[in-house]
Amino acid sequence: MNNYNEYSSEDFLLDEDFVKWVKSGGNEGALFFETVRTQFPDKISELMLAKSIYSSLHTIQENPDSGTKAKIWINVEDAIGEDQPEEQADHPVRLLQIWWRVAAILVIAGGLSWLAKSTFMRVPVVYQKQVAQAEVKLDEKINADKSPQTISLSDGSTVRLVSGSKLSYSDFSGAQRVVYLDGEGYFDVAKDTSKPFVVYAGQIRVQVLGTSFKVVSHTGQYKSNVTVTAGKVKVSAVDKNSKMMDGQEDEIFLTPNQQVVFDAKKRSFSKGLVAQPVQLAGVAAEFDFTNTTIKHVLSTIATAYGVTIRFENTAFESCLFTAPLDDMPLFRKLDIICQTVGATYEVFGTEIIISGGECSI
Repeated sequence: MNNYNEYSSEDFLLDEDFVKWVKSGGNEGALFFETVRTQFPDKISELMLAKSIYSSLHTIQENPDSGTKAKIWINVEDAIGEDQPEEQADHPVRLLQIWWRVAAILVIAGGLSWLAKSTFMRVPVVYQKQVAQAEVKLDEKINADKSPQTISLSDGSTVRLVSGSKLSYSDFSGAQRVVYLDGEGYFDVAKDTSKPFVVYAGQIRVQVLGTSFKVVSHTGQYKSNVTVTAGKVKVSAVDKNSKMMDGQEDEIFLTPNQQVVFDAKKRSFSKGLVAQPVQLAGVAAEFDFTNTTIKHVLSTIATAYGVTIRFENTAFESCLFTAPLDDMPLFRKLDIICQTVGATYEVFGTEIIISGGECSI
């Protein structure tokens, strides 16, 4: 069995079992697909991309006009000249890389089938267009290393750029401090109330005055994510030209331990708590409780983490709780409290709701 764990979409395109499976419309080679799906779930996206590319190359129907053809072949010749050393002219992998590039040019130039459109155009590649339309000169940093890189900006802000990510920025001489992100970056923004800091990341716009937050927005993916560590940010939807979208949901405001996911396909926001909330910086709290009412315990936790905890059980106002909860994450604290009084909790958006519970003390 092939080691599909090492496969990229190009590797799938060279795999005989893959080709047989695609050509048959999934009727043949079912074992191939089931093997990849169950044993190598992380490779499903590469598999489906290869399937779409293969199908697209066999379903292009319209021919481009003569002017477009000329431009296409100029680009084809350039691609061959750059990517095909003479001594490697017959190497199948290199040929595939060239054919893939030629196919991409053809798909973009014209003759798009419905499948090609759904594959290559479902999420606009907005980063390059936004950067190209910027009114000021920009510098670009690309993290080609495997480990994160820290980029220092002229205002004292820093950006921890994850591997494979890009950041474009200026000297911030304008009215706003504007940067453009493709990928994932953790921002620690220097305060300047007179000059807002704005991040354009795909189809979202994040505005802050001074705070720490993370933005994830990869070209080719529908969903973007903003997570706040400190301060407050405002997230809104934009189009590929960095223009605010009309008729969309109101701007989303985030405070520490909150996040929002923007789905570009549905044009919708989903706001909630981060997976592992952390204690707020500068907020002192003791979690070693002795004969303390459940109400006070929950209030202490809510303040320390900046979250909202709701309950309707009036017994919590007098029910006493004793336990050391230091050095435990938020949800582990809640697990112990709820187990003690027989209650349960659920997270709804940015709120934690505690239900049930009884107390004999």
